[in-house]
Amino acid sequence: MATIGELAELVNGKVVGESDIEISGVSGLEDAKPGEISFVATTKVLNLAKTSRASAFIFPSNLKELGFKGIEVDNPRLAFAHILWYFNPKPVLQEGIHPSAVIGEGFKCDSGCHISPLVYIGEHVKLGKRVNLHPGVVIEDNVEIGDDTEIYSKVVIRNKTIIGRNVIIHPGTVIGGDGFGFVTVNGEHFKVPQVGIVVIEDDVEIGSNVTIDRATTGQTLIKQGTKIDNLVQIGHNVEVGINNIIVAMSGVAGSTKLGERVTMAAQSGITGHVNIGDDTVVAGRGMVISSLPPNSFVSGQPARPHGEDMRIQAAAGKLPELLRTIRQMEKRLAELEGKKK
Repeated sequence: MATIGELAELVNGKVVGESDIEISGVSGLEDAKPGEISFVATTKVLNLAKTSRASAFIFPSNLKELGFKGIEVDNPRLAFAHILWYFNPKPVLQEGIHPSAVIGEGFKCDSGCHISPLVYIGEHVKLGKRVNLHPGVVIEDNVEIGDDTEIYSKVVIRNKTIIGRNVIIHPGTVIGGDGFGFVTVNGEHFKVPQVGIVVIEDDVEIGSNVTIDRATTGQTLIKQGTKIDNLVQIGHNVEVGINNIIVAMSGVAGSTKLGERVTMAAQSGITGHVNIGDDTVVAGRGMVISSLPPNSFVSGQPARPHGEDMRIQAAAGKLPELLRTIRQMEKRLAELEGKKK
């Protein structure tokens, strides 16, 4: 439990109405019950807010005239997230190694680590402080993992991978699998050894069933603060810049470099050996086939500047009408030519 006043202090907000109302939890507008707090970010949800059973709301300053009671803040979504964490704190797992875990020689582990049942750890693995390995995780030889990193069930971290601090890796992901490298001779495919590594920097979060391939030589690099959604494929020798967002079912082919704060929307793709400039956005299902300068916004297949692609899509929608017009003109032309004869 917490009062509105206590929650407002937590999120640096301003109390509107009674500050001593007790709040037992936080929920969405449609699901909220009396005693819970919800949030209103824009006027688009005003009808839902009017019928919500929530006892209080988190809302921005530009909506204060609408008479909401609760907490006025500059960024209600961020405040909502902080209050969610307050009521749903991350569980603290007990330090220790389960007897069923298999631990290789040369293993080093700092204080506070939790190693769950059926974890496999290879030789010369190093874990920082408070690392959590959930059931069924596989850590191969010579892997290094930084402080406060959490690796969920059935993740596979292959040999020589380096993972930074405060990284989250969700179930089923594979880090450091072989890159897709073959030389084709006389119709047969000869495998190129993949002897590089993967480096995941601090504060990266990787969703479920993601695959990040090791480099052929050198490294595949995911830089600090990047967030990767489920079912994403990152090819060998790719470099993903700081604070990228890569949304579900997207893919980046080998040796491509993404700048800082690049956004790849769902099911988008980028071909290999190109450079993507800082602050670029690739719209959903966009297919990038060449390098892009900073601040690009592209969409379509192949990806073009978004405005151009929208004009093409609009024109494509008029094709049936244009075809009818052409047929009518052809028919009329044929009639005129017949009369001349």
